[in-house]
Amino acid sequence: MCGIFGYVGSGDICKTLYQGLKSLEYRGYDSAGVAVIGNSISFVKDAGTVDQVLSDLKLPARKAGIAHTRWATHGRPNQLNSHPHFDEKKKVAVTHNGIIENYRKLKEELQKRGHVFRSQTDTEVIPHLIDENLHLGEFEAFKKAVSMLKGSYAIAAIIDGSERVYFARRFSPLVLGVNGDYFLASDVVAFLRWTKKAVFIEDGEIGYIDEMGFHIEKDGVKVNRKPTTIQWNFEEAAKDGYDHFMLKEIFEQPKVIKQTLSSERFKGLATHLSTLDKLVVTSAGTSSYAGLAFKYISQLPIDTITASEFPALYRGGEILAISQSGETADTMTAIRYAKSLGAQVDALVNVVGSTLTRIADKTIYTHAGPEIGVAATKTFTSQLAALYALNSYMRGTEIPKIDVKPGLALNKDLKKLAMDISKSKSMFYLGRGQNYVTALEGALKLKEIAYIHAEAYQGGEMKHGPLALIEEGVPVVVINPQDSYRKKMLGNIEEVKSRGAFVIGFGEEGDDEMRALSNVFYGLPKTEVSPITYTVPLQLLAYHTAVVLGRNPDKPRNLAKSVTVE
Repeated sequence: MCGIFGYVGSGDICKTLYQGLKSLEYRGYDSAGVAVIGNSISFVKDAGTVDQVLSDLKLPARKAGIAHTRWATHGRPNQLNSHPHFDEKKKVAVTHNGIIENYRKLKEELQKRGHVFRSQTDTEVIPHLIDENLHLGEFEAFKKAVSMLKGSYAIAAIIDGSERVYFARRFSPLVLGVNGDYFLASDVVAFLRWTKKAVFIEDGEIGYIDEMGFHIEKDGVKVNRKPTTIQWNFEEAAKDGYDHFMLKEIFEQPKVIKQTLSSERFKGLATHLSTLDKLVVTSAGTSSYAGLAFKYISQLPIDTITASEFPALYRGGEILAISQSGETADTMTAIRYAKSLGAQVDALVNVVGSTLTRIADKTIYTHAGPEIGVAATKTFTSQLAALYALNSYMRGTEIPKIDVKPGLALNKDLKKLAMDISKSKSMFYLGRGQNYVTALEGALKLKEIAYIHAEAYQGGEMKHGPLALIEEGVPVVVINPQDSYRKKMLGNIEEVKSRGAFVIGFGEEGDDEMRALSNVFYGLPKTEVSPITYTVPLQLLAYHTAVVLGRNPDKPRNLAKSVTVE
């Protein structure tokens, strides 16, 4: 959600800013902009894609610049509301991720002092505050302005006459890249083509990059921090011949799951969790389904609380927080609340060095690599694989065999099915037990990227209301392996089929009853990890449906990869 990129160095400023911003497109955005320091501050910004706004970027730059992709929170996507934002004299340019909660009060005070505002954004107060305090010196003016802000922010600013990029962070990700030139970004992916050396900025820290290096301080005290080496390669964040990142990431899952299971951290955390009377799992979006799956898988006394509802429902206990990015605002707010009450926080996360990893007491990494597609695919199955492994270590049993290749082998068949369901206005997904989670994730994927209304229900819940929505031809996806729920699910299939549903069945190879009840049937091998095995073909079905409909599965409308506002 929004992306910041800054650069100070000897390379081509405009080209570097453009390339860095292109790498952040996956985060979700509706406008883009760049500002550079030359003889004065020059800029280009507008609503639209990075290519639409910045592909022919030619600005008189010396050694410093900032860039931004905006996801609208205050004010519609248009040229005035796009970042960077400026003071009246255009001496200060600012990009910002997050929300300034007290901007209305600050704006009113500034207007009373004669400042004129052009946009509807909360961000615009920041350059005015900096400009008003420039008599203190550039860095002091920046610090003074930041000290007046309430809310969440990652800020990058340039000031006319300087060749520095100033930055500050509170509850929104920000990281430096170093290799002789210096980079500032919302995500390490933005500078991986140039360097793997990253310096993560902590909450409450403020500083700058210039041609001499980087400076970080907190509460007026200088912070000394050595770079971390990122293990991901720039090539991992490239399409590698696939039409879309999402398809590439779906097909990476065999490799990714193997990497996940190679972690040596499961045993220690499993031993600790085995001693608990209660565990609370919190997460958001797709990660919340992984948490729910762990409740089914482990059969332990686990509370699952959606992160955005956490303070209202939390009643104590150790926390397991699950997040791909480690930066999700709702999840971070939840764990900060739990920590304030003295709770221990454990984390399952993909991104090394993310905020969640630095706040948590114990961390397990999924090692899924960069996921560029907005819709989670390999990161979800890697979370499930990690949770199955954790459960096995807790019970002292072998980690079950995980093989997603049979699901991938259905790719061509699912591509044909997508042609049919693309004409649907609404769909239903049914599962029981741990495959209720599979149904939830399958429906979410279709909604996210194909924009088809889809709802998931526990098989037994259809007769308590949703059955009224079943009519002739409505597609119903049913996940029904041969487990303890199978016979009841067969009855649920009969219920929807008798009302005219078009049943798309996923079950075990050789299940003749499932095949007979389904209009279309896909058989998969017997498995102990059905939420992983059966999720893969549902990912492919959603992907192909989106493509048939002309949607971009990598960048679904209105959505962002890393949701950094609450």
